[in-house]
Amino acid sequence: MTFRGKRLGLTMWGTEPVAAMARHAALAERIGFDSVWVIDSQLLCRDITVSLAAILSATTTLRAATGVTQPVTRHASVTAGMMATLAEMSGARAILGIGTGFSSLRTIGLKAARIAEVEAFASDVRRLLHGGSVAFASGVESRMSWLDAPVDVPIVVAATGPRMTRAAARFADGVILHQGLSPDLLGRALEWLGESTAEVSCWAPYSLGATPEEARDRVRSRVAGALVNVRADWFEGAEREAVERLQAGYDVGHHASAAADHAAIVPDSLVDRYALSGTAEQIRAGLIRLLDQPGVDRVILNPQIVGPGAKPLDVVLRELETEVLPYL
Repeated sequence: MTFRGKRLGLTMWGTEPVAAMARHAALAERIGFDSVWVIDSQLLCRDITVSLAAILSATTTLRAATGVTQPVTRHASVTAGMMATLAEMSGARAILGIGTGFSSLRTIGLKAARIAEVEAFASDVRRLLHGGSVAFASGVESRMSWLDAPVDVPIVVAATGPRMTRAAARFADGVILHQGLSPDLLGRALEWLGESTAEVSCWAPYSLGATPEEARDRVRSRVAGALVNVRADWFEGAEREAVERLQAGYDVGHHASAAADHAAIVPDSLVDRYALSGTAEQIRAGLIRLLDQPGVDRVILNPQIVGPGAKPLDVVLRELETEVLPYL
């Protein structure tokens, strides 16, 4: 299903039992979502392979993606085998989302991957999926011997800044813009993409509330998670000061939680620029604006579902079904 000619995706956190994730995915499929993007962060979330397999088994048309994985702890050979298997079992509904890594690496004391590493990882995985051989860092060159035919798995890259956005536009099948939703921020990100033919998804922290204040407070942690990876000098005044304080005091162990102390640092102005939040009427208007944005092919909603005050994901989806989607 499309909405205003565009697709809707949903972020899913592996903080719930896999069976619950599969039920939520089936509900998302029924109400019109085209895809789910499951966070891959090994100490904060459940195993990504098992989660994706359960979701694909519980659905028939929904696409399931890593949202996202990274090349430091996920070897290209293992990732290619995982994606080929998921594609085989689901009728080619698997998507590989990759990035430089944040919570999955910082929680184990490792630095984010370099852009060149992400590109090489994408190239190696794609080559293996197409039946080719890859020369690994060990010096050994190998291929997937069990693969009978090439497998087409879209490779989508998450981008939070200009260098990754421009690079992803060159080598990826799709790009996830994790760079804000206000017209100035989104417009800048689309300019960085240039004339790329890659499919463009817009990552949108999401919260529907009875009042704008309630909605903002619920999604503030998701905005904090976006801002921790930006450059402070993109902002001015109080917003720049808030970003600097947030980045200095961000607790990655509470990356998924609504109750993180660092979330309180994020001012309302940045919540409004980075999130789709508010009353049902405000959500409808904001989502319509994003869906009607030229150059955007999909909006991926990222609700806060972990921690005190967070709505269960099935409640989020049923509110979307009754209060938002019919009005698009």
